[in-house]
Amino acid sequence: MKTIVTVIVVILSIAGFVLRVAAQEPEGYKVPAMPNPAARKAVLEKEWAAMQANPPQIGVRDCFMFLADALDTRFLKDEQVEWLLKKVQTRMITDPAAGRIYGNIFWGWQERGFDVGDGNNVQFCVQYGILVKLLFNDRLSKAAVKTLDEIFMLAGNGVLNQEVRISYTNIYLMKIWNLLALGQVYHRPAMLESGRKLFDTWLNHVAQYGNREYDSPTYSGVDMESLLLMHTFLKDNDIKTKTADALNFLMTDLSAHYNKRAGILGGAHSRDYNRVFSRDLLEEKYINPLLGGQNNNVHLFNQICLSALQKLGLSASQKELMNRKNRFIVQRWDSLANTYACDFVGNKVSIASSNQTYSPDDKPFVVYLSSERIPAMPNIAYVLEGRDDHYGTWAATGMGEKMKSRMPANYPANGGWNKTRHLMPFLQSAQNKAEFVLLAAGEKDHNCTNDYLNSTIILPNVFDEIWMGNKKINVPDAGKGIELDTSRTFFARFEDVAISFRLIWDDTGEGRASLYNDGFNYQSSREQFQLKHNKTMRLTLRHSNNGKAAIAMWWKVEEGIKTAADFLKFRKKVLSAPLIVNVQNGVVEVAVVTANGKLGVKADLSSKKRLAYYNPSPLPASFLFQVDGVEIGRPIMQKYKVK
Repeated sequence: MKTIVTVIVVILSIAGFVLRVAAQEPEGYKVPAMPNPAARKAVLEKEWAAMQANPPQIGVRDCFMFLADALDTRFLKDEQVEWLLKKVQTRMITDPAAGRIYGNIFWGWQERGFDVGDGNNVQFCVQYGILVKLLFNDRLSKAAVKTLDEIFMLAGNGVLNQEVRISYTNIYLMKIWNLLALGQVYHRPAMLESGRKLFDTWLNHVAQYGNREYDSPTYSGVDMESLLLMHTFLKDNDIKTKTADALNFLMTDLSAHYNKRAGILGGAHSRDYNRVFSRDLLEEKYINPLLGGQNNNVHLFNQICLSALQKLGLSASQKELMNRKNRFIVQRWDSLANTYACDFVGNKVSIASSNQTYSPDDKPFVVYLSSERIPAMPNIAYVLEGRDDHYGTWAATGMGEKMKSRMPANYPANGGWNKTRHLMPFLQSAQNKAEFVLLAAGEKDHNCTNDYLNSTIILPNVFDEIWMGNKKINVPDAGKGIELDTSRTFFARFEDVAISFRLIWDDTGEGRASLYNDGFNYQSSREQFQLKHNKTMRLTLRHSNNGKAAIAMWWKVEEGIKTAADFLKFRKKVLSAPLIVNVQNGVVEVAVVTANGKLGVKADLSSKKRLAYYNPSPLPASFLFQVDGVEIGRPIMQKYKVK
């Protein structure tokens, strides 16, 4: 009799647990409609077919995103959902001896042992999958509920135990959302508290140092996803209030840099997988649809996040900021010294620089052009690389596998050989609104395949005229190049915008860059969109064969160049400006005497120390996020700064 009573109690406890979980769906929340149901159905059919291949041809994490769509549309039968969940369950680390990766989830379907492929995968799986519990738990069979609960109870260990540095913003925020959501859904106060503490720690970090993973076309979108999910589905009012402030700070940052006409995020970027044209998850799935552009979302997860963003909208101040002409942005992005970026946004042109490298995917020196005639075109960007991969096509063309024989011995596991990679050189820059002087110095690393390095400036092939020094030239024929003259200066005019690049100094001994037309046309490989004006060319300086490179340049843009006389005056101003170059015992001082005053930098390249900045308008001594000299970041985040 006692045994029967015990069994009944256990059954009732389990039933009560399931009912409590089912009741987690937010009151009054309505699952958003998809913009194109037919397109979503086509994707569902394609992904379901891929799932049934042997091995499956869909990532493990994508199974959770697929499942939310399948349940929303009742695409699968109960037994198919059960099969899918059991299949996913086989990709978990179930051995407690695995230590910190216990409960993690394999990236793909062929990894074995304790090698999960990517330790972040458990975070992505829970970020996507927990929405199934929140929104569709009542559509699952008892068997499916049991398996999904087993997955999440085990995955909770993987989420909690994965070490994520605070500077890894998108995964850090994802971990916070996962802990808070799992804690709420499964009534685990300790997990909720762990998420709350991590969130408070992150808020304090941002309040003091800014967002380290700053202005990334990909990862700003991932940051936004976790924050939007927190704001939409969490019940804790304290967390919701804090999340609203975090979203306000993030959206203020993005609004300040955003180019609505081109549909791109401007400014320097911490990580940007598109070297030629900056448009990725952030723009395609969120900001462009928010601003009235076409909504191409085919997965419910993205549509849920977009719906939450649309509900919040942009504030009046954020809209004003996005439309303000000739704004100058200065932002801090990490606790390390000298980690800041500047961006000047005019009408048809913006120019940005970062004073320190972030990653082998960053975009630290960049100019964007846009007009009513040509809203979107390839960006102008500087890259130092050692693969002859000037346009960043290495990953899209599968060069990683083709060049596997060139991969160094003991290549680091997280080196990203198959990805598009450039160097992470020492950088220093001084920007005075629409012009800056940059200094870059690096040497061959494990991602290089050549003994020489290339300094390349990517250029759109849309200019109305181009000059080298005092000579007007034509764009070279495809496959041809033209060397810069002794002035080492390149000019271009696009409508009423003038652009110049002047080489101040480099380690090749007055080497000359050349303008090349490779006949390259940019094609999107991550998000599926068409860029009409996609022709590009490049300025490239090939450095010596010693695996080292150092270069200093002056970049300047100016609007209002309406006549030939205006353009002539601009060119004379650049060509006649005195240059200052002092190089001694590894210490390099480079500057230009501009109309506004001395602009340049001084650094010890031997010790990688920044020694001096010369700027007619010095940056403020202390700042978090400023626009036109007004601090707008601290008023939002100051309350979270731990003194």
